[in-house]
Amino acid sequence: MLGLNKDVVALTKHEEGWQALFAQEKMLLESLLGDMAVDIQHIGSTAIRGIAAKPMLDVLIGVRSLNDVDRFDLHTLKDADIYRLKAEVEGKAVFAKFSDLHELTKTHVYHVVEYGGEWWNAHTCFRDYLNDHPDVAKAYETLKWELARKYPDNERQYSDAKKSFVDRIVSLTR
Repeated sequence: MLGLNKDVVALTKHEEGWQALFAQEKMLLESLLGDMAVDIQHIGSTAIRGIAAKPMLDVLIGVRSLNDVDRFDLHTLKDADIYRLKAEVEGKAVFAKFSDLHELTKTHVYHVVEYGGEWWNAHTCFRDYLNDHPDVAKAYETLKWELARKYPDNERQYSDAKKSFVDRIVSLTR
């Protein structure tokens, strides 16, 4: 089961079914975005074998240029319960899928970035490194459990507190 309400930080044990859910979502996105999406990858903790994660799928959508986001059909995306978030992140557009708009229950986060660019490489390299180094993945999982207990109702602080770990791993992959 996917979904967390706004600002809730809760982890669940790794589920093999996350890969199948991603595969379904990728097919949907390919049909909605067509050739605007150069590649679509499963990222985030649900894409790392054997570790706990928030029950939301992180999806990386590579486009030729961020200007392509202006060509996305927002009405078609909305019909699929996908909305552009107001989050301002340089070099990235962020969308999310909600199963409940009243409670803001988020099930998917879509990171739209330039294919092969800095964000693309950082996200994919982090995922690949942790999948290739299970001991590092377990250390990351331990950190995530500690931070989830510390920030159970503040997703921003939880994410910010993981940043130095993530940055260190990304720098190792360069």
